[in-house]
Amino acid sequence: MNWLAISISAAVVVTVGVLLWKERHRPRGSGAAHRLLAQLEQEKQQRQEIERRLLTQLEQEKHQRQEIERRLLTQLEQEKHQRQEIERRLLTQLEQEKHQRQEIERRLLAQLEQEKHQRQETEHRLLTQLEQEKHQRQEARKLKDLIQQQPMSQRTPKLTTTLRDLLLSGRWKEADQETLRIMLKVTGREEEGWLDVASIQNFPGEDLRAIDQLWVESSNGRFGFSVQQRIWRSVGGNLKADDKIYEAFGDCVEWRVQKNWLQINDLTFNSSAPIGHLPAVAVRLGGLSWGVAGFWWEKREAYVFLLSQKDW
Repeated sequence: MNWLAISISAAVVVTVGVLLWKERHRPRGSGAAHRLLAQLEQEKQQRQEIERRLLTQLEQEKHQRQEIERRLLTQLEQEKHQRQEIERRLLTQLEQEKHQRQEIERRLLAQLEQEKHQRQETEHRLLTQLEQEKHQRQEARKLKDLIQQQPMSQRTPKLTTTLRDLLLSGRWKEADQETLRIMLKVTGREEEGWLDVASIQNFPGEDLRAIDQLWVESSNGRFGFSVQQRIWRSVGGNLKADDKIYEAFGDCVEWRVQKNWLQINDLTFNSSAPIGHLPAVAVRLGGLSWGVAGFWWEKREAYVFLLSQKDW
């Protein structure tokens, strides 16, 4: 606007200066005055035309400027909405990530708590097992002391002489088979090849005790029916025991490994076998089958009665 006004003012000044110069150098007279007036009128009209054009140009530039300002405001408004939308999405994403992080933390805490309980349960079982083994060792020492107080001739009947020799020479598998042979002979069930509950119930306590003492003494308290009886009772064994108790017992004496019953040839027949592992023939007292798949408890009543009820 300022530059236009200056331009107009400069044009007017120049025009007036030109007219005055012409007026000064023209001859005097009415005709000259008339021409001067006509020229001034013409220049006036030219000036007005210039002013009109300049005003029109200014008005166009004003509208253009307003249009540019309107577009800029519209663009700024759009950018504002876009920025607000981006901020809203970022806040939503942050909120989702916050919830996800909280959920992960919750799961981790729950997992840690579960692992803590499992660890405590494992420690409790280990302590219980150690306590049981300690008790078993104490019982074995007591039993060994009692056995050693009697001469061998008094505690070993004639029918167990072969068993005694096999155990003393470390021939554990043959001793295991000899144990079954003796018990079948005592009960008169050599033809059947297995023992029922009545056979165990009527089995002479003195003979059963002699067999057990030989096993306990020869193994330093690791093997024998009395050792198996303590383990059986420690896992809740009784006359009405279910499969879980049989499996727990099998795990303890390691007749069952990784949830599978071992076949007889897979058992350990040496002095380093697990506590209660021998005599393995004991599990056949009730006619237990040693099939390809391992143990099948078809007739287990005799062995259960031996460990649960038999007094010897």
